[in-house]
Amino acid sequence: MSLLSAARAALRVYAVGAALMVAQLLRRCVRGFVEPVFSPQPERVAIVTGGSDGIGYSTAKQLAKLGMHVIIAGNNDSKAQEVLKSIKEDTLNDQVEFLYCNLASIKSIRQFVQTFKTKKLPLHVLVNNAGVMMVPQRTTDDGFEEHFGINYLGHFLLTNLLLDKLRESGAPGRGARVVTVSSATHYVGELNLDDLQSSASYSAHAAYAQSKLALVLFTYHLQALLAARGSPVTANVADPGVVDTDLYRHVFWGTRLVKKLLGWWVFKTPDEGAWTSVYAVVAPALEGLGGRYLYNERETRSLEATYDPELQRQLWARSCQLTGIADVTRETFGE
Repeated sequence: MSLLSAARAALRVYAVGAALMVAQLLRRCVRGFVEPVFSPQPERVAIVTGGSDGIGYSTAKQLAKLGMHVIIAGNNDSKAQEVLKSIKEDTLNDQVEFLYCNLASIKSIRQFVQTFKTKKLPLHVLVNNAGVMMVPQRTTDDGFEEHFGINYLGHFLLTNLLLDKLRESGAPGRGARVVTVSSATHYVGELNLDDLQSSASYSAHAAYAQSKLALVLFTYHLQALLAARGSPVTANVADPGVVDTDLYRHVFWGTRLVKKLLGWWVFKTPDEGAWTSVYAVVAPALEGLGGRYLYNERETRSLEATYDPELQRQLWARSCQLTGIADVTRETFGE
């Protein structure tokens, strides 16, 4: 990627972030962020990826507080016991577990699914939350560009491998739910189907935005497949906003400075950032409804290109090839 193109990608990403921070500042000054009230969710089982830190930790904690059996899927073994102890103490819920899952490895994802299935538990909720942001150019264990491989492709495979459990566990009027965390950077993302791995040229900003765009396209196509098969499972996207987490260590120094000086004012806290994910998991208003993009616990429009069914299908087909699973699109839609 030329220097000019890389600069353009960076400016677009930071422009979106700046706009969101201004909007969040205005809301905090005018009416603040009021914690939603969610109903208890006993006897429901949820998997949350990246639940050891940031938004994922807050999501796992809030679901545990509602009485869910929460399984944190993460790759930080050393921190796991500390996280479990903290959540259990805060929520008085002992049904919180950690299972190792490295989204940068297809082998690890498959092992995680196999381990989970040996527990003979139902699965009512999958929150695809984990991710990396604007990291230097590097690849996963399977050779995928890291943003695309971890943020998107790992969750694509994990979701598909768990769909059978989700279908078994969902029921009419009480369906299972897949909630995938994207971000507003998808609005400036561009999907390069000829170079999804950014191998010809690399921009951390463009790669990150592409991965978030891919997550929205994936969710909408997944919802179409689920609906066509009459599955008691829905798929929605949650946008947390700009949240004060550790993901910002690779961003522009100016953004880190703003975060350090004004983060408490213009950034959401991890708990506030998790509210939309939790809303997508439990809100009665979303029962049986999928293919929605949710921000601040409300439905909003995503990038217009994300509603293009052909683009959704092309990405899905390529993702199936890369992860070695069958593409059931033609079979499902009778084409």
